[in-house]
Amino acid sequence: MSSLTPPRAQLPFLLMRAQSAVSERINDRISRRGHPTLRPIHGLVFTRISQAGASINDIAAFIGVTKQSAAAIVDALESDGYVTRRTDPDDRRARLIELTERGRTVTRLATTAAAAEADALAEAMGDDVLAEVLDALRVLADMPSHPQT
Repeated sequence: MSSLTPPRAQLPFLLMRAQSAVSERINDRISRRGHPTLRPIHGLVFTRISQAGASINDIAAFIGVTKQSAAAIVDALESDGYVTRRTDPDDRRARLIELTERGRTVTRLATTAAAAEADALAEAMGDDVLAEVLDALRVLADMPSHPQT
């Protein structure tokens, strides 16, 4: 994006760049603590299954991928010892994906890494800019997912 690009046109690009940069910095903190195979998409999976487990269909819908892609992601996480599968007590044909102790450990680590990143961002922005950014992000977060045309 050049300095000639109108501010409105820069907004979606800069939001995506910022989100990617923050995710990568958090992921780097996690990687340096002994989890080099994890990627930001795995954090979304952990978020979805952290409380009571979830099916592959639930995970796929939550992270916005196909059921086949979600299954491949879960297979890799299971192979690395972060998740396990068990029979769903409400539907014996279905399998629930749950965090293992290693998965719960890395989830706590991710929470700490995200807090450290938030502190670094707040320090870099200062209180006034931080307040404005948070207000703007709340507006964006409250917008409908599918705009009316």
